[in-house]
Amino acid sequence: MTDKNIKIVVVFIGKPQWEAGWPYLGYDNNITINSVKNHLNSRFSEITFKYSEIVTTYDSELIKQIKADVNEADGVIIFTIGHYGDPGIVQTGIEIIESRKPVILANFVYAGDHTFTKIFSTVKDKDFQIAFLSSQNIEHFDKMFETMFNILRIRGKKILVYAKDTIEMNWPVILGLFNPERKQIAKNHPEFLNQIGKMSSDEEFEFYTDTAGLDQAHKWRKDETQYKKLLKDIFDVEMIRGDPDEILKYYNEVNSEQAEKIAQTWIKNANIVEPNEKTILNSAKLFLAFKSILEDKEIDFFAPDCGTFLLCGALPAYPCMAFFELSAEAKYGICESDMDSAISYLFGLCLTGRPGYVSNHTFDMERNQITYMHCVAPGNLEGPEGPQASYDIVYHGETHFLGASPRVTFPIGKPVTTIKISVFERKISIRTGKIIDNIVDEKGCVSKMLVESNVEGIMKNYDWSTFGWHRVTFIGDWKEHFINGAKILGLEIVDEDT
Repeated sequence: MTDKNIKIVVVFIGKPQWEAGWPYLGYDNNITINSVKNHLNSRFSEITFKYSEIVTTYDSELIKQIKADVNEADGVIIFTIGHYGDPGIVQTGIEIIESRKPVILANFVYAGDHTFTKIFSTVKDKDFQIAFLSSQNIEHFDKMFETMFNILRIRGKKILVYAKDTIEMNWPVILGLFNPERKQIAKNHPEFLNQIGKMSSDEEFEFYTDTAGLDQAHKWRKDETQYKKLLKDIFDVEMIRGDPDEILKYYNEVNSEQAEKIAQTWIKNANIVEPNEKTILNSAKLFLAFKSILEDKEIDFFAPDCGTFLLCGALPAYPCMAFFELSAEAKYGICESDMDSAISYLFGLCLTGRPGYVSNHTFDMERNQITYMHCVAPGNLEGPEGPQASYDIVYHGETHFLGASPRVTFPIGKPVTTIKISVFERKISIRTGKIIDNIVDEKGCVSKMLVESNVEGIMKNYDWSTFGWHRVTFIGDWKEHFINGAKILGLEIVDEDT
């Protein structure tokens, strides 16, 4: 959804001018209404606002018209600007919220307090999509308005998922993953080549892969139809399945000279380079293949089941450097076909303007520290206009001497906000922290962000069955934005670090 397509109905609820009540007898409602209109039209000129006639009693014809407008809109802002005890104006607010559109309930202090409080206390436990704020100044509502508008920009997005429902081992492609490193492997790890030879000659052998939704990254597999429906209902986002064989097709059509230029640029800009140049070239070719796929399909977000694909031979190169480079071009690859992480990433990106870091994590309870780690992280974690992170190109973490992965340097001292959405459970987990170091350790994944946080609180609140292991981290303190965004979407909030 583009800015020009976002339509917001603005409803004013108050009292007749010459009724006794708040703000006071004789108060001219137009003073507040015109002030609000001028502010919204100026501050959010890209949004289309439709302003209702003020509701001062339960006028069935007016309510009918407002409801019709709401049904055609993307969201609603209700301003409570006065009260005088008439239950009809409270009922009006409740019925508008019952439309199940995203709603912000906004109150001006010393004006609509009675109405605001009564409306909210009636609807607060009923799973509506509502955020709320009471304040004295219109400017104080801007952050919440901006959150709503950014949330609405998620709508209409598509996420392309590449995943296999049955596994077949493609050994020529698997063997091609380590052929560029064969001499080095033969020198340092000859037993690995022997083991691979045994595996490839065994027609019954296959690596363990999840095709049933047992793994924490593949929850959507438990009921793909229901997952897609919920994704559409909550976010208006479409999950599209792609044919994994397309990846090899596009890869084989890549211009090798163009890929060579990209690979050499990566190498030139890296501080340390471990893998063979051919390994890095293959990753550059995969970047160009992914980029062409996304451009041809007019999609910016995709989630290939990279771990499974590497194990069964559906990927001709490690995708980590490809994801790294795609992020710089505002196209985003999410690891392991993890759709919950993908929608978490999209949610955070729309609210912050910054790409997220999908990762596993470890807890050091003695030091109150978390290590967020994965084998890829964006280099532009502080946004397209922010500083670009320095990086090394190293072997992939778990496979240790295969592939090419960016080991990104994270900005020490920056706050972070880490989230995960469960689509099936309609929940979001939120935790915060501060980056205190970058860890270089050969164990586990290669990019390691060390974060100071309330580890004991997180462990007490941890819900693996709902949120799994993966989390998505954004540089900055975005907790308030994410909480308001979750309320507007009707998600239950799990504050993990309390």
